[in-house]
Amino acid sequence: MKEMVGGCCVCSDERGWAENPLVYCDGQGCNVAVHQACYGIVQVPTGPWFCRKCESQERCARVRCELCPSRDGALKRTDNGGWAHVVCALYIPEVRFGNVTTMEPIVLQLVPQDRFSKTCFICEQQRHESKASIGACMQCNKSGCKQYFHVTCAQAAGLLCEEAGNYMDNVKYCGYCPYHYQKLKRDSNIKIIPAFKPIPADCEDSQEASPERKPPATTGRARMKGATPQEKRALSRQATNGGAAS
Repeated sequence: MKEMVGGCCVCSDERGWAENPLVYCDGQGCNVAVHQACYGIVQVPTGPWFCRKCESQERCARVRCELCPSRDGALKRTDNGGWAHVVCALYIPEVRFGNVTTMEPIVLQLVPQDRFSKTCFICEQQRHESKASIGACMQCNKSGCKQYFHVTCAQAAGLLCEEAGNYMDNVKYCGYCPYHYQKLKRDSNIKIIPAFKPIPADCEDSQEASPERKPPATTGRARMKGATPQEKRALSRQATNGGAAS
């Protein structure tokens, strides 16, 4: 069995819970890990689990996020047939999910063109000028600040956070430039998201990413953190009895 390494590509948390396990993709060379709720997995399958990228028949070189220059991480289909990271979809305000339960497709129609004309200051600081103008940028949440950056660049730099609204389920996904992040008031309605960078996939461009080409987990069940021993035994029994993935 592949080792379960890394945290959730969406929320950056390495923990898993019984009601929201951290699930690992069984695709060959894929290192995607996501919480069930963070990726819109309606039901964790009894057999191996594959992220949407590994389910597709597209070559790795063709799978690009439409909102940032990163190819790694948890992606899903967009409404125009392309790809986008779930984390990018959450933090770009105008992006929507066609189905909020399954979190797909990712709808980009409402994203203003102005976002695609901005350049990422993080890419520029790291001398990745060729990537700075790729995709769409989010803006520092501090009123009046004109710093723009890619969501995944901010995620890797630890500049993302969640701010609770007036209601418990009303969460604002936002980020700050380093200057305003340091001045951010650490109060009860702000959740700091730890820095996170997905483990690069070991994928050759000459190979097609297809479930048929990827060896299943040796245990015959989904690899996950957070399931109770009873749930794990139940999944194992279902797999042994020929339970189908759903």
